[in-house]
Amino acid sequence: MKKNNNTKKFLFIFSKITIVVIFLVLLLISGFFAYIYINSPEFNTDLLYKRESSNIYDSKGDLIATIGTEKRQIVSYEELPEVLIDALIATEDSRFFEHNGMDVPRFLKAGFSFISGSNIGGASTLTMQVSKNSFTSTESQGIDGIIRKFTDIYLSIFKIEKDYTKEDIIEFYVNAPYLGAGTYGVQMASEVYFGKDVSNLNLIESAMIAGLFQAPGEYDPYVNPDKTNNRKNEVINLMLRHGYITQQQANIAKEADISKYIVEKNSSLNEYQGFIDTVIEEVIERTGNNPYEISMDIYTTMIKRKQDVINNFYNKHKFKDSKVQVGIGVIDNDTGAIIAVGAGRNKTSERSLNYATQIKRHPGSTAKPLFDYGPGIEYLNWSTYTPFYDKPVKYTYGGTMRNVDGKYQGFLTLEQCLVRSRNTCALQAFKMISNSKINKFVTSLGITPEYLSDTSSYINEAHSIGGFTGVSPVQLASAYSAFGNKGKYIEAHSINKIVYKNSNQEIVEEFEFEPKRVMKETTAYLMSYMLKKVTSSSVKVKGTDLSTKTGTSSYDESRLKSLGLSTNVIQDAWTVTYSPDYSVAIWYGYDELTKKTYNTASHAWSERVKIQKEIVNNIMEKNSKFKIPKGIVASKVVVGTNPPELPNSSTPSSKIQTHYFIKGYQPKKVSTENYVTIEENNENIEENNNKNNIIEAFLP
Repeated sequence: MKKNNNTKKFLFIFSKITIVVIFLVLLLISGFFAYIYINSPEFNTDLLYKRESSNIYDSKGDLIATIGTEKRQIVSYEELPEVLIDALIATEDSRFFEHNGMDVPRFLKAGFSFISGSNIGGASTLTMQVSKNSFTSTESQGIDGIIRKFTDIYLSIFKIEKDYTKEDIIEFYVNAPYLGAGTYGVQMASEVYFGKDVSNLNLIESAMIAGLFQAPGEYDPYVNPDKTNNRKNEVINLMLRHGYITQQQANIAKEADISKYIVEKNSSLNEYQGFIDTVIEEVIERTGNNPYEISMDIYTTMIKRKQDVINNFYNKHKFKDSKVQVGIGVIDNDTGAIIAVGAGRNKTSERSLNYATQIKRHPGSTAKPLFDYGPGIEYLNWSTYTPFYDKPVKYTYGGTMRNVDGKYQGFLTLEQCLVRSRNTCALQAFKMISNSKINKFVTSLGITPEYLSDTSSYINEAHSIGGFTGVSPVQLASAYSAFGNKGKYIEAHSINKIVYKNSNQEIVEEFEFEPKRVMKETTAYLMSYMLKKVTSSSVKVKGTDLSTKTGTSSYDESRLKSLGLSTNVIQDAWTVTYSPDYSVAIWYGYDELTKKTYNTASHAWSERVKIQKEIVNNIMEKNSKFKIPKGIVASKVVVGTNPPELPNSSTPSSKIQTHYFIKGYQPKKVSTENYVTIEENNENIEENNNKNNIIEAFLP
């Protein structure tokens, strides 16, 4: 009797303990799942892809580049070939279309193998992998691994499979993961590995890509082609086992060497990298958004065939060495669009120094139409005839302006001063115009001068010959485009529209650039007419007017002396050429002056003509002429040159020239008899700081 009582007591205690244990286990399990529920991340499709790449399109809407830290292109289920879907299902989750996010038999099998110590893995369904790849982690060890696994199960059953179709889930799966060689998603992988759209993949190619999902680094065909081939064959065997392909198809696919399908890896930069960099700079400047970090479609102004001209020049031109640089900007005069750039030679990285937009260099004599003669024509009604007297001229605050050749040519017309690029005439012109008017003129063209102080808008006289730092090729081409566009200026730009991606609502930002009248049409024409005479005879396009201005800047003589270099060494060499259609600015020089990296004046002169010919002759359109606007009249004028009393001058002479004038400002005829009067009037202008029209001052 006592024994029975002990047994009953034991069973009673045991049952109580069992109940408590079960209760504690249930409580623990409940707590565990409560923890999973509370701490599980929200399934937000916007977060599925850490960052979709940005696309850049040319002026015709053709894709020229895909950029971003994660090179990814989103594709829909309908765009996927059936053979790729079959390969993925066979390899990753054969019962995908049958379960609700968790494959119970597969999960139990994996659980028993884990307990027995022979962990074979493979419990994750395709849906769970979507969760793991984008919302949890890849942790597989210890308690963290268990928590991660059950979090994936919870998200798969109650979030993903509940709210999305199987087709949606496959889309999530194929677009999210890294697949080697810097690619994310099957579209980019297909383009990089096979040079084709994902929709065109065949069985062999699909098997290789399906095999990348679990270990893209290990099965990278560029790194481990043998392992890639073996993995491809494993996928083929799985497709055969699950009935997706026949034995014959499997045999053929397994015999194929995947390396014969792989295209050559493109380790070089995009051929349009210079323009791409220009676009990125502008997008960041205008929007504050970085296309490498925020997904967007960018529609640019690049004309591919024009950009190809510059690319071909960089590739084929015989440069003097590997360090000399060329920066180029090409502007469409009618729109202000940057249609092509030369961002520099030998680029090795994205967003390196852009020689088209980021350099600031002394413009040299290319500044003369902008700071001197353009404002004179615009505000003082100067003509091509307007007389000057070429001789040493003093700066207002000390020092004397001289010509580069050390010679002086006496009486010259404005046209001669401009075409021959006489420095003394340029300074005279600058001093005769209101400084505020000069400032107004150049700033309206997008040029930023240097002022005497932070509180002053006074431009120092060195600007008359480009003695300031400075301008970029795009900036200079843009300024000259107003001459080619009949006096209208449009802000230079490389983008037309941005479409932001990865948002519930498509956001489109369009950019409009309105033309502004910055000078009279007559001013623009007179400048264009005169500068046609600067253009080399070797630079020509059938039926097209080409106007040119060149410029050079020099180094301080003491600096050249310290390096043992001749005073013939120059710093910057510029050529600006424009037609009614386009403006092209070319800078030629070195990043820094050394004993080995320098240009002489003679070399720079010959080289820039060669470069100008190669670029301009292939950029400009045919049969484009400057049209004479209303308000301009032509007159024949007797022009005398080189009076005998001027040092370093030749025998005096005179000839009849045709000059263009603003209507109502025609001068009387002058001849060689008037040299003394002209010289005296010039002295009077300097002494009295006369700001009147130079034509009136010089007439007898």
